[in-house]
Parts: sequence; C-alpha cells; structure tokens
Amino acid sequence: MKVEIGTCGNAFLINGKPAYEGITFNGKKVEGLLFNSRMVQGIFDDENPETREFIKYPDTGIWDADRNTDEFCAALKEYRSYGLLGITVGLQGGGHYYNPEIYDKYINSAYHPDGTFKEAYFNRLHRVLKAADDAGMVVIVNYFYWKQVQKIPEEKTLFSITEAVTAWLLETGFKNILVDIFNEAGDGCKIPACCSDNVYKLIEAAQNVELNGRRLLVSASSRGANSISVGKWCEIEDFSLPHGNGCTPEQLRKKIRNIKDSREYKKKIRPILINEDSVFVENLDAAFDEYVSWGFYCQGYGSNYRDRMDWTRNKRETDFARLSGYQTVPVNWGINTEIKQNFFNRVKEISTGN
Repeated sequence: MKVEIGTCGNAFLINGKPAYEGITFNGKKVEGLLFNSRMVQGIFDDENPETREFIKYPDTGIWDADRNTDEFCAALKEYRSYGLLGITVGLQGGGHYYNPEIYDKYINSAYHPDGTFKEAYFNRLHRVLKAADDAGMVVIVNYFYWKQVQKIPEEKTLFSITEAVTAWLLETGFKNILVDIFNEAGDGCKIPACCSDNVYKLIEAAQNVELNGRRLLVSASSRGANSISVGKWCEIEDFSLPHGNGCTPEQLRKKIRNIKDSREYKKKIRPILINEDSVFVENLDAAFDEYVSWGFYCQGYGSNYRDRMDWTRNKRETDFARLSGYQTVPVNWGINTEIKQNFFNRVKEISTGN
C-alpha cells in the first residue's frame, strides 16, 4: 500500500507528511490541503432495466458498469499528474439524471434492502481503491445517498451497513480512505437518522469499528448554501465536509468562517474539506484563501440540474468523446471539455506553486 491518509490539526497528511509538502502559492500555504473531485459514479450501476435504457453508451448502445469503473480507474493517473489528490466515490452514487421519470425509478445501491452487500459493487470499489493507491490518491467513500436510502425500510439497517462497510474497508488493508457517511446530512434531510441531531450516531458507529487498533477517519457531508455540521455532529467528526453548492465565492467564505467560529470547531481543530461545490474556479480560489480543501462538482448536460450552472441548457451529447460532466451517466472520465480542463489547470497551478 502506497498511501496513508491522516490529519494533524487543520492539515491532511500523506504518509505522515503534509500533503503538497512545502508548497505555497501567491504567498499562501498549499501544504496540508487535499484538492479533490466528486467522481461519485465511479462504481455506478442501475438494476432497473427501464431506466438503464437512458444510460447506454452512445458508441456501443449498451450500459456497462465494469467499463465505467475500468475507464474511471484508468483516468486516475492523469488526474494525479495535475495535482489532484482526492476523489469521492459513492456506494449509492448520486443523482445522475434529476428528470423524475429516471430519478424516481433507478436503482443504484451496493446494498440489498436488508443491508446485505451486492458483491459486484464492492469488487468495483476495491478496484478503485487499488487504482487510487497506485496513483498516489485518496478515496473519500460515501456510504449513503438519500434517494437510495429510502429503499432500505428499517433505520437500524443503516447502522449494520455502516459497521459492515467500515469493517470491509479496514480489511482491504488500504489506508487511502476517508469516510463520508451520508451525502448532505442535516436539517431538511428526509431520512431521520441523517438529520442534524442524529447523524453523529452513524459517525460514531463507524468510528467504533477498529482492526488491529486502527480506525478510519469519518465525517458526514453537510448541504450547500448555509448548512454546516452542528452540535454533537460537529463535535465528533474527524474532519468537516461542507458542500458549497449554490454559494458565490463570498458566500462560501462566510460559510467557512462560520464553521471555524463554532465552539465545537475551536475546541477541536480539524481539516475542512469541501467535496462538492461546482465548476467555478473562483470558488476553489475562495476556499484556498481560507485554507480549505475544495472539491469540483461537474454534473454534465442532459440532467435536470440547475445551480449557479444551468445543466439543462444543452441536451446530453450523442458522441462519447464529447460527453460532459462527471456525474450524468454515462461518463467520459477524461479531461475532455474546457470546463474540466480549467479546473485541472488551476489545481496544477496552485499545487505546484507556479
């Protein structure tokens, strides 16, 4: 195993040394940050044949979950060459098409409703962990996405899944893992176990799983806009995972400062890692100015998703080489659009200090 992620105060460590060790950019410290990208569909599948029809590869006319993961893994060394250190992958993915006829019916989950594992998902995740380790990268593993959690009828099952997934991750031996228990927990979440007052229990459940005295670093991501972790959630998380969706650069700065001003944060300083924001490099710059790691979120055209970026403006591309985004499926995992290139170029500029 090549990569071991750790923390020291507000910095991330790679193999015991600060990430981007010794690097500064425009007089500001880069050392200890973890630039990352939301690649949550890296192990995606859809078990519903009706909705799977919408995600066929344009060059073959079929959907292929193994092709998706293989192409994702093959892209990691290129990402790393630009200085990217982290990727987020989800065991229940994320919204690929927010169009109701798809979003309300698709089935993408590594778990059966009773909480038992679907082996194919974990095989694909293992491939991602190895490829990332080989590339010198960290994988932020998300356990639950609200749309798919609704297919798990018993809340207690979420705890058994949490413990079992954490044990599985430890047993792989890979040490390049951070845990995002629930994507966008907090007030407004439709899953009671993942609201602001309760999600800490899932975090604790993962933190309590150890193997040979080792445990994983665990958090849960909060929503966009003004949402941040609060109370017991903020108190026990190993690092903070705010999302920046919808924020202008100044709003993002304010959100970050609200976290740092909280009593819980001041009591236990920890890294702040945004693992979902937007395609806007000015938000990356705002986070960097506040010494916060930033995560690229590039939906792709064809999905009914509007934030500061309107992804409904164009239809989904019909040429594989031109497929936009990293979340609308199928994905071209290359750096094949100007939007993607702008992000990677900025990461390379900052992470090399040039």
